[in-house]
Amino acid sequence: MLADVGVPEDAPFKPDPFQVEAVELLAEQDVVVSAPTGSGKTWIAEQAIARTLAQGQRAWYASPLKALSNAKLAEFGQIFGPENVGILTGDRKENLGAPLIVGTTEILRNQLYDAMHRGNDLDAGLVVLDEAHFLGDPDRGVVWEEVIIYLPVRVRLLLLSATVANAAQISRWLNFVRDEPCATVLSRQRPVPLYPLFLSPDGELTQLKTKRGLSAKVRHFLESNGKQGSRWQGSHIPPVGNVLRSLEQANLLPAIFFLKSRSDCDAALDFTASVSLEYDAERAERLNREIDAWLEWYPFLEGQVQIEQIRKVQVASHHAGHLPLGKLLVERLMQKGLLKAIFSTSTVAAGVNFPARTVVITQSDRFNGREFVELGATELLQMTGRAGRRGMDNIGFACVVPGPFNDVALTATLLDSEPEPIESQLSINFSMVLNLLLSQRPAEVKQLLGMSLATFQRLERTEGKPRTKAGPQKVLKALAAALSGSLCPGPEEAVVRRRRRRQLERLRARLAKESESTGSGLWGALTRGRVLMDMYGSAWSVLRREESPEGRGVLLVSLERERRLSKGHPRLEFVPLEEIAGVFMEELNLPQTGGGRALAEAVLKQAPRRPTPLGAPQIERLAAKEANELRERLGEVVSEQEALVCASCPSHEDCLHSKKTLGGLLDQAEDQLAEVADQSHAFWYDFVRHLEFLRSEGFADPQGRLTPDGLWASQLRLDQPVLIAQAIRQQALPRQDPVLLAAILALFVDEREPDFSPRLDRRLRLALAGLRQAIDPMIERLSQWGFATPVLPYRASAAIYAWCQLKDFDQVVEIYGGAEGDIAQLIYRTADNLRQLISLQETHPHLAATARDAVELLLRPPVVVPT
Repeated sequence: MLADVGVPEDAPFKPDPFQVEAVELLAEQDVVVSAPTGSGKTWIAEQAIARTLAQGQRAWYASPLKALSNAKLAEFGQIFGPENVGILTGDRKENLGAPLIVGTTEILRNQLYDAMHRGNDLDAGLVVLDEAHFLGDPDRGVVWEEVIIYLPVRVRLLLLSATVANAAQISRWLNFVRDEPCATVLSRQRPVPLYPLFLSPDGELTQLKTKRGLSAKVRHFLESNGKQGSRWQGSHIPPVGNVLRSLEQANLLPAIFFLKSRSDCDAALDFTASVSLEYDAERAERLNREIDAWLEWYPFLEGQVQIEQIRKVQVASHHAGHLPLGKLLVERLMQKGLLKAIFSTSTVAAGVNFPARTVVITQSDRFNGREFVELGATELLQMTGRAGRRGMDNIGFACVVPGPFNDVALTATLLDSEPEPIESQLSINFSMVLNLLLSQRPAEVKQLLGMSLATFQRLERTEGKPRTKAGPQKVLKALAAALSGSLCPGPEEAVVRRRRRRQLERLRARLAKESESTGSGLWGALTRGRVLMDMYGSAWSVLRREESPEGRGVLLVSLERERRLSKGHPRLEFVPLEEIAGVFMEELNLPQTGGGRALAEAVLKQAPRRPTPLGAPQIERLAAKEANELRERLGEVVSEQEALVCASCPSHEDCLHSKKTLGGLLDQAEDQLAEVADQSHAFWYDFVRHLEFLRSEGFADPQGRLTPDGLWASQLRLDQPVLIAQAIRQQALPRQDPVLLAAILALFVDEREPDFSPRLDRRLRLALAGLRQAIDPMIERLSQWGFATPVLPYRASAAIYAWCQLKDFDQVVEIYGGAEGDIAQLIYRTADNLRQLISLQETHPHLAATARDAVELLLRPPVVVPT
């Protein structure tokens, strides 16, 4: 096996069959591609983009990360010419008139919000969603789902995903949502074969497993040392120097080491300081030239400890605690083959192009943001996907190193396991609700929620088989055409109006019948909840009156203590009218919902001990009162019927009859919408809950339309739009002070629980006090409604306040209490939030101008936007 290590012979590029298939299919339909990391999915996108541009159309390439968008800008610029490629992220807006735009998925989603609001179409013939397996990301998957649901059907859609278990289901969902055919193109074959290895403490490399399971040497080691192996010389970090030497001797470098934490990555780099590896003068010279050129662009990185270690050992650490521009340097050096190894956390496996010959697995768990959990097959697949570079390696290697955090048997099992399926992560938030209400009525939002991946997956689970028929879109499209000339603005309204029209007709018939039979006497007095006694002396309360060919009677619930329950449920009985011996004044308030338990509790609490009997005159008065109320309700129903636009609609008759084309389409639409509504009820309920809060706070009116405040608040596409909007309404955001404005916005960015209270400048302290006075009542109301509320840690404000006052970066890091990369991320995200305020130029010009000044204060060395 080791004899095959090396670089393959040069050969002209020949696309794989799955790549050719995807490009051909995309000419006629949407396509979902699921293939291993590094297998050449981007080539498919390049061919599709080239064809789209040649047809005179524009294309949009969406990726999950700003760094990936920056990389694609450079990559596509070389292919299509820099004048033909623009970029649109939170940080960069360049060449937006270009036929090809690359950007983040969130920006694409926002563009779709704006297009729906203006009634425009997205100016693109093709949208490529890269890293489409992010659909299953707990924090950001909802954005991918929204893009797919909102995207106009005429726009061709290409999804590029890592290997997932349910790619075919995602394709079926696209067909369900868009009523367009969607093909699935699968490739399980890695472009470079993967060979699993095991590195024992004595430095010996051996195969990890055979067809029968773990190899004999690995089994013997684990039996002697436990399933994870002993600690390495009292440390939980493996002796990376020895590992590097073993890999180098076997010609298995470059390598990516996946370690447990940031501190482990940095400690591992320190351990390599004294390691003696082979020295390649030519490569060292190229590496130094790259570093020198980078430092000319970004001189503030000069003197960083890691840069000197990179020059010396050609090994680097890479994690979120480093400055973004420092990480970008490491990525470029690795991509150009100038590093022998990097030490990284498992999070780097997703999204960053780090080609290597070998990945070193030192742990079988990962940190999910809250705690360490076992790795899943998908996470390990992403990690090992970095091993073996197409065109540069004959074989890739996954080297498992035993240690206290590595269950070797589990890791070996996961290497052969199928990846987990993508599960919908749809959730409702205020920004989504505000932006949907910009262009959609609540009834239309209900239909959109019925189009979600979550709804579709529930439908398939309910039916127990793949769903091959299209969703409601097809019949709604036909219904919209059939409604031409009617008074209904859309198919959803037609379904709702016809349903209400039929409800009113049934209600009118029932009330008319009851009015005729409730003129006087006992029958009219037997209203719901009325207490009565039967001819046998038992006490009851009326649930409802019932008529049948056999005669009249009432369904009753027993009030007798010893007969109140039957097998744990309220005792119900039908009593003919002639068996009622007496009627009483008391009337119980019996619940309409809640089932038997709620009814039993109501009877238990309200049953009178000594009810007051009514005489004949009193019963007559009750009957007369009931008759009057029935006539009033009947009049209200008739008035509502006459007020419906249906009465004057040319399609008035056709919509009621299923044998007519219009009536038949309405029947189909009602059935299909009811089906998806049943499965999306939880999401609809959550949407209504958000909408009701927005109504109560004056952002939406009773009809679900945005108020003037709601219109500008919808432009705040950030995590806490209603709180920030409330601060704006209460004039608690500084409109003339960019330093204070940036410091206050930072409060809404940091999500870490405060572990100390920083010392605050008096001016900042007063500004924060004013903010809390303005928003704390709303925070309390949000909590009462059951919504999550932000942490609002003051150390974030203190750090940004100091940074905008031009304090030294190291001093700001100390104030914040995190790593350099943490404060850089806080600065970038605060700038993103400020850009949302800049969008309020028309309604809040002074605030927008101050926000623009604040962004300029924030973005200065060493925190600048990479170009």
